[in-house]
Amino acid sequence: MNTPDISDQYPEIPFLYGYKSYGKYHSLVGEIETISCPDDNSLVRPLLSSEGNGKILFIDGQASQNVALLGDNLAKIAINNNWGGIIINGFVRDVQILRDLPIAIFALGACPKKSQKNQLGEVGVKLKVQGLEIQKGYWAYADLNGILISKHQLNF
Repeated sequence: MNTPDISDQYPEIPFLYGYKSYGKYHSLVGEIETISCPDDNSLVRPLLSSEGNGKILFIDGQASQNVALLGDNLAKIAINNNWGGIIINGFVRDVQILRDLPIAIFALGACPKKSQKNQLGEVGVKLKVQGLEIQKGYWAYADLNGILISKHQLNF
């Protein structure tokens, strides 16, 4: 899978920019599950503790640089529950551990501070990231070139 080739084949598919790869794997393909959690990742753990079935969790932290929304413990939970990867519109931590974990993780950056735990956020909601609508059931195609978001699964 190569996002430039997919983009050439499907030029109408929008993309997200500015994301870096933090996991051991540098590409992902899968159906999206969404969660919105501004500076609070309390709802991420129970979601990642459920069976992922290869889906991609898209965490919208509204590009906040205040805290990390994912670290090594949550990434290990995702791996153990068969999540196909994680995209974070926000920051991660424990990057030296994440890079050795067998999962694809894309985020805007890294921050050492853990998030709040106030049970804020919503699962399965429609997100708006970089002007792009992202919903549960959409598909993500990501690699080191960028992240493509499609309303449906693509054939390539």
